[in-house]
Amino acid sequence: MAMGLSVLIPHTAAAEEESAAKTDMEVIQVSGIRGSLVKSMDIKRQSAGVVDAITSEDIGKFPDTNLAESLQRITGVSIDRSNGEGSKITVRGFGPEFNLVTLNGRQMPTSGGRSFDFANIATESVSGVEVYKTARADIPSGGIGATVNISTAKPLSNPGLHASVGAKAVHDTSNVNGKDITPEYSGIYSNTFNDDKFGILISGSVQERDNREQSMAVDNWIPNVDISASPGLSVTDNNQRADGNTWYPQNAGYAFSDNTRKRTNGQLVLQYAPSEKLTATLDYTYSKLEFEKDGRSFGVWFNNGGNVNSANINENGTYTQVSEFGGDYSTNLNRGATTNENKSLGLNLDWQVTDNFNIEFDAHNSSAESAGVGLGHDAFMIIGNTSCDWCENPTVNIDEKMADFSQGEIPLIGMTLTNGQAELLPSDMGSLFAGVNKDTNTNDIDQYQLKSTWYNENSGALSSINFGVSHTKIEFRTTQAYSEQLAAGWWLNSADWYDDSLFTRVDSSGLLDGFSGGGNDKLLNYYYDADFDEIVAIAESIDCDHPDGGIGACSWPAELNGKVQAGPIDNDQRVSEKTLSFYTQANFETEFNNMYVTMAVGLRYEKTDVSSDSSEQPANSMVWINGNEWSYDFGDTISSEGTGSTSEFLPNLDINVEVAQDVMARFSYSRTLARPPVDKLRSTTSFLGNPKVGQRKVAVGNPNLKPFVSDNIDLSLEYYYGEGSYVSAGYYRKQVENFIVNLTTQETMGDIRDPFVGDRANQAREDLAAEGVTPSDQAIHDKINENQGTEQGTGITGTATDPLAIFDVSRDNNVETGNLWGWELAAQHMFGDTGFGVVANATFVFGDVEADRDAIGYQFALPGLSDSANFSAIYDLNGLSARLSYNWRDEFLNGFDQHSSPIFTESYGQWDINVNYAVNEQLTVFVEGLNLTDETQRTYVRYSEQLLRANQYGARYNIGFRYAF
Repeated sequence: MAMGLSVLIPHTAAAEEESAAKTDMEVIQVSGIRGSLVKSMDIKRQSAGVVDAITSEDIGKFPDTNLAESLQRITGVSIDRSNGEGSKITVRGFGPEFNLVTLNGRQMPTSGGRSFDFANIATESVSGVEVYKTARADIPSGGIGATVNISTAKPLSNPGLHASVGAKAVHDTSNVNGKDITPEYSGIYSNTFNDDKFGILISGSVQERDNREQSMAVDNWIPNVDISASPGLSVTDNNQRADGNTWYPQNAGYAFSDNTRKRTNGQLVLQYAPSEKLTATLDYTYSKLEFEKDGRSFGVWFNNGGNVNSANINENGTYTQVSEFGGDYSTNLNRGATTNENKSLGLNLDWQVTDNFNIEFDAHNSSAESAGVGLGHDAFMIIGNTSCDWCENPTVNIDEKMADFSQGEIPLIGMTLTNGQAELLPSDMGSLFAGVNKDTNTNDIDQYQLKSTWYNENSGALSSINFGVSHTKIEFRTTQAYSEQLAAGWWLNSADWYDDSLFTRVDSSGLLDGFSGGGNDKLLNYYYDADFDEIVAIAESIDCDHPDGGIGACSWPAELNGKVQAGPIDNDQRVSEKTLSFYTQANFETEFNNMYVTMAVGLRYEKTDVSSDSSEQPANSMVWINGNEWSYDFGDTISSEGTGSTSEFLPNLDINVEVAQDVMARFSYSRTLARPPVDKLRSTTSFLGNPKVGQRKVAVGNPNLKPFVSDNIDLSLEYYYGEGSYVSAGYYRKQVENFIVNLTTQETMGDIRDPFVGDRANQAREDLAAEGVTPSDQAIHDKINENQGTEQGTGITGTATDPLAIFDVSRDNNVETGNLWGWELAAQHMFGDTGFGVVANATFVFGDVEADRDAIGYQFALPGLSDSANFSAIYDLNGLSARLSYNWRDEFLNGFDQHSSPIFTESYGQWDINVNYAVNEQLTVFVEGLNLTDETQRTYVRYSEQLLRANQYGARYNIGFRYAF
């Protein structure tokens, strides 16, 4: 379906001569990278408003194999990467949920929210991508940053036989256990018959990739941990903060995951044009992305006070060095499998009723589903040292564990063992606990659009009027299933359940060698591995009721029948949206003071009704399982319903003036909207995560949230001084209303009691102090069991003598207004007939929506705001086509953690190369390189020393061919 770029040609003799000259020039077919850049520039020049584009070099040959990685080369567009591949886009500082993605003008479903994942779609059938940075009434609403339309090839648009096949060998340098070379296959066939009245297009591709993702992570930086009760404590406190706030690491650990990704895409298009005035198009688009991981993580876990040996606090209030006594050592064996599947069936009828009146009807049913498959999207088994000094056959314990965040890009972590033992041995290892998560997200869209255009055949400035109506129904559903924490030989003689031969020492000295503090710099350079299935099988075989097993040796919910599995669905969330839209737009073209002027004036009206029908599980109590491990005791599932309704008028005005030959000035005003995040429209009360001390979170939904609404102004000046060459400068400003604020209050929830601060816990602390024992969380838990005569390892539930638990209860409301503005600079230059060219652009973004890293508590800020820049050098001559590109994105706010602390992603730059050689008119061979310099990624909380996650991937190299028929 055409998006209506409104290419308005001036009716002057000079313009007709210029048009004829251009037509003569177009006899020479320009192809390859240069041809793609020239076509993209022409779209930018001829469009109403501010539009950037990427076009296919030829049928079945898009410039990149990943759409997101193509889009990042557009001015103002930045991307998020997942597993080292382009995934989602940020436009002009607005993140993925603020941008609408359409396929041939149809709104596309997004599983799990409103952020479209471009990694799901291969590029073989894509003919072009347009990025509409200014709004038009005839373009669907939903994008404040931009509306991105993906156009696919149509057989009648390119009559005759066109076909190609391609194959590619992919080598990911990070791969360890997968295939060193993985294949990619693609093919496209397009042909027309019966005097070009009937056409068919079939395309398909299969792309596989194996890689290893290396990482280091800290799960949580906890504010203001009280360590004063630790005996013999040594602290160096350099905190310069006036408020005295501090942040203490929850843990620090290394991780890696061996990943396998398979992407399958296909499209079938049938077209029939019984006459020149009527064209019918039936198309079906399918994509499936299968992802599997097999991972390991290992490190140190802190108890956050009570048993601290020494600590250093820097001027920012960060605990940069921490040493604690005791605790557990563990390795997380984890695996997961997820499938993302997208389907779209559409019908389009385009009828030229008369010479000056056109009607277009479009309907489609599209769906997206993301689901954990097999065991689930996240299944884990924790193995490790149990630190059970009171067991009948005690294993070696950790004497001291430490983390140092003051040096390098990632922290140094280490531990010492009791009895002078240098390292853990297989005999020290056992299983601790397991868990399985299995979620499913679905999104279904039914959309009907009727578009009409009337062309003015009489004299006057009015050239045409667009008007239409559309109805869109969107249904979201999320289901979650969690096993609860499955104790598998947790205490007692855990190591006795597992033969020593199951555990293998693995050297990890090369891990994370792309970071200072990683590789050979690490202090902890080994871990114990085991076969996931073998450990699970033994855990499932333990007889929890056996007298030698003892209470707490193992624990499974009854419905799991002793199996490591996700169990029944315990969370079912549904949101439905129905939107009715009307629009009209008048297009004008005229001359003013010998300047050619075009103008589009439009208005769009939208009314949206929201309904939420979801399940929720109220928590009856909290259970203190062990140490700092907690869980909820949930009641029966109940239903929760809610509704909301909003309506908006969205005007737009675009004025283009050719102030001099080849110099275009643009002014645009528009009002746009983006709808609230789906998860915030639910009507449920959700108990989030596990209720660990300091992390007791409850979220309450609001289906009556208003959409984000933005008033936008754009000014730009563009100079097209040669074929394929131009420079441009643009300024934009956006004032956005109805930003959502998550307001948190401290409240009790029903009759849920807190055993951590009750009479039993206080008595346990007094007893431990009298005995000279460090009152760690674990020691307090054990003493309560001892005092009340219950078996060690028994979970502790609140009683009437315990106070009501205090929860952080968050609710979303439309509160804030934010202002953003920025500059976009771009240049493209072709050096005559030499074949060489350069493309460069930069975007500078400003606003009153930036985060203050020093602020405490809630603050309003917009994630994703960052400067960006791109540079490409190209060569395209005599069959040889090459492009060397650099893409850079500055540091940006990624979001906020559970303590309202801002999370930042550090700046990132990547070099890529693409070289094609046309052996003859049919055969092209190529090589590609991505992330040539092995760049790494890093995120942190507040200050760079508060590492949250460091990721290391590697370069990818591809070699392949394409044969055109």
